[in-house]
Amino acid sequence: MAYKSIKWILKKQIDANAKTLWTWDKGKTIKDENFTCIYKAYSDSLQIYTAQQLLDKLDGKADIQSDS
Repeated sequence: MAYKSIKWILKKQIDANAKTLWTWDKGKTIKDENFTCIYKAYSDSLQIYTAQQLLDKLDGKADIQSDS
C-alpha cells in the first residue's frame, strides 16, 4: 500500500480530533516526496492540508483546489 506510514499518522490524528495542518511537497517519485506537519514554519509555495484532506487526497477521494 502506498503511503502506509503517513496514512497511519493521519488516521490517528483524525481519530484524536487533533488540529493539525500538513504540507505535501510532491516529488518526481514517491521517494522524493516530503510531508510536513506544520508547527511554526512553512513555505508559501506548498499547499496546506488538514489531516482529513491529505488522507482523502492520498486515497484519491478528493480534488483539492489549487493543486499545481
